Amino acid sequence: MRTPIAAAIVLASSIPLAAGADPGRKSFAASWQGRRVTVKRTMYTLVYNERGKLGKTYHEKREGLTVVTPSAGTFCRFDGRDSEGDIVGRQPQEVIDQIAITYRRALSLDIGFYLRIEPLVIAQYPPGGELVVNDVRLERNRVRLSFGSVAADIPPGQLATALTVQWPKDLSVSLTERPHIDELIRQFVDDGASQTSQGVGIRD
Repeated sequence: MRTPIAAAIVLASSIPLAAGADPGRKSFAASWQGRRVTVKRTMYTLVYNERGKLGKTYHEKREGLTVVTPSAGTFCRFDGRDSEGDIVGRQPQEVIDQIAITYRRALSLDIGFYLRIEPLVIAQYPPGGELVVNDVRLERNRVRLSFGSVAADIPPGQLATALTVQWPKDLSVSLTERPHIDELIRQFVDDGASQTSQGVGIRD
């Protein structure tokens, strides 16, 4: 079942930061890239198996679920595959439950079914843990920071979790929204910068 949050989200087409991007965007990405941070609010990652169209199964893939907005609070989202829409829920379990319905596929000869996306576990990154920003992506109307772990819980270079800032409209070319985006990010991680005021969203 879709939640009311979905109606407030404008779907984003991926537009990676180009070499000739506006200096404001480049400066934002550079300020977060490689930065070591301390978690302030729990972030969630779905660990799952994904079965490809040719039957090959990719094991223990990971996707960060945590999304924060300036007006619609904080929620979890799994980006859609196979022309399916994004799956949104206030809690990770709601996302898992909907995946089990959305990605159920019939086997040949109608002898059963399989899950195109098979959720395995929700990994939590609670306050106090340390992460490093491995990637910063600016898209049409959202910003996504991907984090790696500084602990030994996952292999080096593998995604630990991610945080998406979902903006209600297209971001400006020069990223004039940067102060508000930085503030939303700092609701979840402490990068050693000065403390910002409390923002929107559901507190853990």
